[in-house]
Amino acid sequence: MFQLSATLKAHDQDVKGVVAINNDTLASVSRDGTVRRWSLTDKKDNLWTDEVLYNTNMFLNAITYDSINETIFFAGKDSLINGCKLDSSLNEDPQFTLVGHSSNVCSLNENVETTELISGSWDKTAKVWSSGSLKYSLKGHEAAVWDAKFLPNNKDKFVTVSADKTIKIWDKENAIQTITGIHDDVIRQIDFIPSSQNDFLFATCSNDTTIKLFNEGGEIIKSLEGHESFVYDIKYNNVTAELISCGEDRSLRIWDCTTGKAKQVIRVPAVSIWCLDILPNNDIVVGCSDNTIRIFSYEESRFASTSAIEVFQKEVESTSLSSQTMEFDESKVSPPEVLKRPGKQEGQIVVVKSPSGALDAYQYSNSNWSKVGEVVGSNSAGSDKKVNFEGNDYDYVFDVDIEEGQPPLKLPINITDNPYDAADKFIMRYDLPSSYKDQIVNFILQNTNGVSFDEPTDNTKKDDVKAPPQMINTDNLRVLPIKEFLPLVSFNPDALLNGIVKLNEKEKTFNDEDCATIGSALYDIEGNVQTLYNYAVTIRSSWNTKTPAYDIIRLIVHQLETASDISEFVEEGLNSKDINIRMLITRILVNCFLNKKWGIDLMKSVKMYDSVFETLDNVLENETKRQAQNLALAVSTLLLNYSVLVVKDPSNGLNIVPTLSDAINTKFGKLEEYQENEEAAYRLVVTYGNLSLIEPTLKQFAKSIKWLNEVNLRYSLHNERFSNIFGDIY
Repeated sequence: MFQLSATLKAHDQDVKGVVAINNDTLASVSRDGTVRRWSLTDKKDNLWTDEVLYNTNMFLNAITYDSINETIFFAGKDSLINGCKLDSSLNEDPQFTLVGHSSNVCSLNENVETTELISGSWDKTAKVWSSGSLKYSLKGHEAAVWDAKFLPNNKDKFVTVSADKTIKIWDKENAIQTITGIHDDVIRQIDFIPSSQNDFLFATCSNDTTIKLFNEGGEIIKSLEGHESFVYDIKYNNVTAELISCGEDRSLRIWDCTTGKAKQVIRVPAVSIWCLDILPNNDIVVGCSDNTIRIFSYEESRFASTSAIEVFQKEVESTSLSSQTMEFDESKVSPPEVLKRPGKQEGQIVVVKSPSGALDAYQYSNSNWSKVGEVVGSNSAGSDKKVNFEGNDYDYVFDVDIEEGQPPLKLPINITDNPYDAADKFIMRYDLPSSYKDQIVNFILQNTNGVSFDEPTDNTKKDDVKAPPQMINTDNLRVLPIKEFLPLVSFNPDALLNGIVKLNEKEKTFNDEDCATIGSALYDIEGNVQTLYNYAVTIRSSWNTKTPAYDIIRLIVHQLETASDISEFVEEGLNSKDINIRMLITRILVNCFLNKKWGIDLMKSVKMYDSVFETLDNVLENETKRQAQNLALAVSTLLLNYSVLVVKDPSNGLNIVPTLSDAINTKFGKLEEYQENEEAAYRLVVTYGNLSLIEPTLKQFAKSIKWLNEVNLRYSLHNERFSNIFGDIY
């Protein structure tokens, strides 16, 4: 029977792909964006050490190995397939980059005889690669292609499985057969089981919790049932004639393909086992959602130490099993005496109520009952039975399907959490649009069976006030917080006047005396606010070219008596298709923060900031690069000033944070004109930094924000102010 051999820890997020290279070497990829090579450095104590070969700010989830050329190929969210030598190091660029997919690459497999590759992607295609070039593109599925493989002993025939629940067989680029009716849900992986000297069966696993063995005609030979949730990966071991599987139910299963029964079921202390591979010595390596790789061996000489096995077993015992996943309710509780009798089959689960009232789950494996966790969610909301996720305990950890064909995302929540706050954190963690918030909140409420989430009771007094948000300790920070509003008031009086005079020659609105008055006023703005305002109103209402009017308002807005003085400018400016007008109205709003009479009240109003960031775009017709970067500088300054408002007054500014966060993370931060403009990029980073002092989630996930990482890589190495601000954020 298999037993724990080694535990490999180094990844910061889920391990999504593993590949066995030899008995002493393996490689892995993770949502943390790293490719790691692992080496067995101490066989006596089963100690493995890792080295990072590649690092990116996007998650990786597919890996394979070309043994002939000693090259590791890997891929993920950025749609690229990269290859690096087994003995390469982090400071070396990939030796190969294969470009062709348009979405996340979720599957990579090699033809060991030809060294060709085949990849599957969320873009609904599979692609075959030869000598670094695209050879075939397999198009025909209606959803993500979760796995693609070369058919045994056939160079130009392939098989693909998809989220559209079909299996397709291909001859070069032609789909020659589509097999349906095997699974009722997304099909995740496929492998081959020899059935005679020149023939084989297909083995597939699915979100429908089953593994099916079937022939090329689509006739199901065996259905392997036992998994309690999605089955993510399967591999057939040709040496032992066993099929290995893993999935969302925390289990690794070894199957007898002849009987269709599980020979052994191993539980791990993680929410999911994403992937597996088989070492040449028949040991099994798995990648888990708790950032850990585990190796299991059937050879006693390779077992982990007794103390390591005991730690592993205690971790398993302390984990929690979802009653929803198990389809369990308290009517199915077994009497304690059941543990004194043999189980009915390998992997059987029974639930026994302990003396303390907890519902303990026991699994029958290797002729013994062993505790594998506590059942949560069965009329026990709010109890002390928790689900562990990434080192923290929660009342619930939900799978949330955001997009068809994509893997579910984990949403952890406690019943004491506010569902709206939980939705905000979920959106930030996975870099989702803020428009998803209402759907996520509804999902939480529907899936907690009406549990009350931190809602005030009828006894709550009206004068009870929620404690104001607290800024994190900033004593050791170099730059943050920035608490001064930044104005945009520099100008050349002569240049502005000359522009007005030249345009007036065509418009014929002002006489020479008016032009002289404007010129004098521009040299004494503070003493001529009303005069300049009157001229600006005239220009805006009657001229075809209105930019001088907006430029004047920009210079005097901090002195205007009422917010209504700029209402027509704001309405027209935000809806203008002229990038110069759009840039100038943004500058006006930047300077509104300096108006001591009404500026803050106007800018912190929900109607204002929602309208501004919903309306502002950075792609306008016929814009030049310089114009786009000028607008970028104005928008980034506006965002910075809003972040100053938040840190100066967290109680009143907290409601603005989601809008600002969404603007910088999903709208502006990713744009090239913001990142290329050093000053605009810096102001965006300062904005993020200020907000992260108030909203801990922003700080927690800073290293996974793509645009932040791109700006950091672009500037920090040679620019001290960037390295300082990123030091505060990270």
